[in-house]
Amino acid sequence: MRRSICETCGIVIRWQPTIVDGKEYCCFGCAQGGPCECDYENLPEPDEVNALVLRTALHSQQAEDD
Repeated sequence: MRRSICETCGIVIRWQPTIVDGKEYCCFGCAQGGPCECDYENLPEPDEVNALVLRTALHSQQAEDD
């Protein structure tokens, strides 16, 4: 897998990136323009195929509504 650079924070992405409108991001937070939500102490391994997403705006909104 080739490595890419996050469009928002500039981190080298060694895992499956989050792709929005053809641009690659390290996480859902960066895909929304920031802030970055990566846990830098626990980044995915290079062979992991899942995008790194810690939470979504939809889940956050549902939690506030409950």
